[in-house]
Amino acid sequence: MQVPGACGFLPYYLSKLLRLFYPILFVKVDPDTTEVVRDKNGFCVMAGPGETGMLIGEIRQNSQTTHFLGYASVKESTKKLIKNVRREGDFAFVSGDLMEMDWDGNLYFKDRTGDTFRWKGENVSTTEI
Repeated sequence: MQVPGACGFLPYYLSKLLRLFYPILFVKVDPDTTEVVRDKNGFCVMAGPGETGMLIGEIRQNSQTTHFLGYASVKESTKKLIKNVRREGDFAFVSGDLMEMDWDGNLYFKDRTGDTFRWKGENVSTTEI
């Protein structure tokens, strides 16, 4: 069911099952720095309903649909990756999109990290708006 204002759906109550097929994770971020929050073991803390978090895509190099070859620039590629997401040595692609999830799993766009976003196929600086 579509909910007005929601831009996506990631059912919280099915998140463990969905990760097997749809490796999108919703992780907590520090509200001041927008850095990913990590637990005492150095792994990402998952965001829950009512919290603002960031969407990240788990990279699975052995899967055609979830591997990441990177950008032409290695520097640009590494800026968009985080390591040790759920276990030692795993990687994820950082979307840069801050969202809030409700208890039904509906996602609501809150903000974009960085200073640009795509609009009609063009990069637009947030300072221009």
